[in-house]
Amino acid sequence: MKPYSFHQGEIPKGYKIDFEPSLFNLSRHRLTQGINWQSFHVVQKEKKRIFASIHFYVDQHIAFSPFQAPFGSVEFSESLPIQYLFEFYSQVEKKLREAGIKKIRMKNPPDGHSEKKAVIRNTLLLNEGFNIVNAELSSLIHLNSLPFEDKIETWEKRKLNQARKAGLRFLELPLSSLDGIYSFIEACRTERNQSLSMNVSDLKKLCNACKDDIYLFGVLHQDELAAASISIRINKHVLYNFYSAHPKKFDSLSPIVLLMRGMYAWSYKHDFKLIDLGTSALDGKPNFGLLDFKMRIGGVLSTKLTFEKDLT
Repeated sequence: MKPYSFHQGEIPKGYKIDFEPSLFNLSRHRLTQGINWQSFHVVQKEKKRIFASIHFYVDQHIAFSPFQAPFGSVEFSESLPIQYLFEFYSQVEKKLREAGIKKIRMKNPPDGHSEKKAVIRNTLLLNEGFNIVNAELSSLIHLNSLPFEDKIETWEKRKLNQARKAGLRFLELPLSSLDGIYSFIEACRTERNQSLSMNVSDLKKLCNACKDDIYLFGVLHQDELAAASISIRINKHVLYNFYSAHPKKFDSLSPIVLLMRGMYAWSYKHDFKLIDLGTSALDGKPNFGLLDFKMRIGGVLSTKLTFEKDLT
């Protein structure tokens, strides 16, 4: 791989990363899920720089990237020639085979996080013999100087105006409100026969490890919470709307629209480029009602692929 080198293990001290890794691939997030991680990197020893990385959680002879997170997979610098990224994949697979791994499973971020990197990542994985085993639709809101009201459909504008006239107001909430916000969202989901993927204990563990990356937002009707969001800073460009909900009693006011309007303005002020609204699935198939709503409030569709390769 000259002038690059293959490195297995944690990043050596004194090395700088030539790309911005996502929170889900940082050790502070990964170690909340367990310790059975294997990490691989492309490095330049002379410059003490990291040009590509991938982290796998090993469980029952399967290497997962990520393990318990929305996505993981390989991350790399745009300055790394594609040839060396391809060689990196081959060397990672070789090391995993030697370690007795029988299957590799990699969930990529939504392509819309970086279309250029997605083209490279997806193509090389297919060239390496990986198969696409799951395809999901993510929704992304692009942040720019265009007002939120100009990105949403007429019906949602009406709901936004209606919520304003009813006196609903948006605010950022302190992290100390996490228990209450989680309970609120859980109750809203239960009311709609839905569940949350993470219990409050695990969420608090995550917040303790990544407290500077978690944001809470709410919409109040007088002094009553009408909608709320638990959001995660993926990197300096992407805010992930992890959980959000509102109770049925406020359906007529659609407070989620006002919530998203507030999050749009907050995110733009803090120099984010995207709000990731997550995927819209129910029992492994698209939840078309939720998907349509996300598109009506300015969401742009993006493919999110999961790749797998059998090593046996």
